Amino acid sequence: MSDEDEFKSRDAQGLQPRKKDGPMDDEAAAAKAQAMYMKMIFAVVPTVQVVLATLTYLLASLGLGMKASLDAKFAFLHAYDLGYVYLAVYLIGLGRARLTVNSNAMRAGARLDRPDQHVYKIMDPAGKKDAPYVLMANVGWAGKFNRAQRGAFNTDEALPMVLVNTVLAGGVFGPIVVATALLGVYGRVKFALGYTEKPAARMGGFLPAALGEGWAAGLVLFTAIKAIGGGYVPF
Repeated sequence: MSDEDEFKSRDAQGLQPRKKDGPMDDEAAAAKAQAMYMKMIFAVVPTVQVVLATLTYLLASLGLGMKASLDAKFAFLHAYDLGYVYLAVYLIGLGRARLTVNSNAMRAGARLDRPDQHVYKIMDPAGKKDAPYVLMANVGWAGKFNRAQRGAFNTDEALPMVLVNTVLAGGVFGPIVVATALLGVYGRVKFALGYTEKPAARMGGFLPAALGEGWAAGLVLFTAIKAIGGGYVPF
């Protein structure tokens, strides 16, 4: 039996109360979260990805002796318009990211904390309108199990794009994708194991996972730009 307080910082329905220094209105909270994630996903992240990928290309070309191989691969991609395949895959990833922004914004409006992914209620018209919702157990071994599952499922949700980006980037950058994969795998394992212990502990793994996976995605975007642009890209 766990001595953790499962109902600490929850209201009568099991939801998180609004922070005193944050928006007190659900609509405002959702709008604030959406603005924050839109800026992060569609401005900050692509910028970091392109910078990291460009530095990787320069290091591979000038420091690792891969220039001749990279030049030949980019010439092939440009000649057969394959850069558009890389661009299409990156855009598909952005589309999925937009759905993540939407989910996070709605989470803020709903006042639902992680690891819960859904809110259930008993559909009884005679029941209390403000009856407690049915949410995930989040303490004791049941809580550990739920968070362990969430750590695995979060990885599964990202896996298709990670695999495609790794294969596409590896076709051009070869052994460098081993580094992106190792960083991502380390982060994902640390993320899931930390999440199992407590929700806040997941962040220690989330950052390296996001960096490794974002690095591979950045290599895909860089390849698209250079393969499509051909001689217009100055390096």
